[in-house]
Amino acid sequence: MRTLATALLWCVATLATFVAIGAQWSAAHLQDESGFVELTSRVGDDREVQEAAAALAGEAFADQTGLPIAWHDQVTSAVSRSILRLTESPDWSSAWRDTTRSTHQRLFAEPTPTDIRADVAPLVNLAIAEVDLPITLPGPSELPVTVSDEDPADLVAAVSRARDMTLVAIGVALVAGVIALAVSRRRSTTLAALGIGVLLAVGAWWVLGRMALPQFIEDQAAATAYGRELHEVLTDRIVASLDTTLLWVALGGAALTLLGLLSRARRS
Repeated sequence: MRTLATALLWCVATLATFVAIGAQWSAAHLQDESGFVELTSRVGDDREVQEAAAALAGEAFADQTGLPIAWHDQVTSAVSRSILRLTESPDWSSAWRDTTRSTHQRLFAEPTPTDIRADVAPLVNLAIAEVDLPITLPGPSELPVTVSDEDPADLVAAVSRARDMTLVAIGVALVAGVIALAVSRRRSTTLAALGIGVLLAVGAWWVLGRMALPQFIEDQAAATAYGRELHEVLTDRIVASLDTTLLWVALGGAALTLLGLLSRARRS
C-alpha cells in the first residue's frame, strides 16, 4: 500500500512539475511585459524580419496619408528604404522594442482584441526625418498593422493565469514530493525518483519545444505575409528561451537524483 501511494504521489509531483515549467515560462516571458519585450527584441535583428517590417510600415504609412496613388507608391518606397537604412543605427533597437511593447499592451488590454496587431509608428517616426519627399508629412502617433488574423482570446486568457498557475503547480509538486518521501519505505530511492520525474518533465518540454510549439506559432502567425516572416525567427527565439529555463530545472532534477543515489549508496 505504501509503495502504491508513493508511486501515485510521484506521478502527481511529476505532472505538477511539467505544468509548473510551462506556466513559469509563460508568466516570465509572455504575461510579463518586460519579459515579452526582451523575448521579442532580438527578432528585430533578423534581416528578413527587418525587410518585411520596413515594407509593411511603409505601406501602412502611405495608406494612412490618403495620398493619390502616384505619391502613395513613392511614399511607401521612400519610407521602407529609410527604415532599412536605419536598422544599423542605435535607435533601431529602441524603436523595435517600443513596437513590441505596444503589441503586448494591446493584447492584454480590455477587451481582448480579436486579432494580433503591432504599432509600427515608432519605426516610421525613426525614418520619417530621413525621407526625401516632395511634401512634408508628419509622423504618425499610432500605426497599427495586422500580424495575425487569428483570435488570440484563448491564448491571452491562458497566459493571464500563468502566474497563479505557477504557484499552484509548484505547491502541488512540493507537497506531493514531501508526502511521497514521508510514506515511502526507502526515502533515498524516492528522492532519486523525484529527481528523475523532474528530468522527465524537462524532456517532455524539450520535445514539445521542437515539435508542437513551431506548429502552434505557425498557426497563429501564418495568416499574413509579415506573420510568415516572423514565424521561423520567433520560433527559434522562443525555443532558445525555453531551453535556458529547462537547463536550470534539469540541473535541479539531476541534483535531486544524485543526492538520492548517494544517500542510498551510503545506506547499502
